[in-house]
Amino acid sequence: MLKNTATSYGSVAKWLHWLVALCFLIAYVVIYYKIWFLERGDALYRPSFQIHVTVGMSVLVWASLRLWWRLTNPQPKHPPMPNWQIQSSHWMHWILYFFMFAMPISGWLGYGGSANFILFEVPSFRNSIIGQSLLELTGQTWKEWEVPWDYFHKKISGAWILWIFIVIHAGAAFYHHFVQKDEVLKRMLPGKSE
Repeated sequence: MLKNTATSYGSVAKWLHWLVALCFLIAYVVIYYKIWFLERGDALYRPSFQIHVTVGMSVLVWASLRLWWRLTNPQPKHPPMPNWQIQSSHWMHWILYFFMFAMPISGWLGYGGSANFILFEVPSFRNSIIGQSLLELTGQTWKEWEVPWDYFHKKISGAWILWIFIVIHAGAAFYHHFVQKDEVLKRMLPGKSE
């Protein structure tokens, strides 16, 4: 079933969920491989960054589709659970949506170069008309502009905050599956239908 039902997510929602999760994982693995194991002169140094950017920008594409699909399809009803868990679930999902957009956008805003994205090039924010206009409007140099975006992308969100929310999200799903023994996790697994 493509669309969501009263008890389960449809295949489109499921695939978009797991595709975004996989893209985040690949982006992290590739960038940390570059940071931990490669030197600037290594043959894989630049390609690993290009993969990170390509996969990161694809998060923006898939997350946009995912948000549109969520807003245009009714959500499955929650299994019986306390109201605080339902409210926490809603908040957690919207926080994760925020990061699905914030991570690729902050990466682009804090990166001075251009990057290849599948069949076309993502222009440098620094050299774009929007970038030049914002730098002029704020009276900032590129170095001043890039510092907070890089800090958010690399040091705050990317290194800690996003992973804390991912662990809480996954932990709650496993709690419902193994402790509560309800359908919360099952309704997002591929192949599960009503």
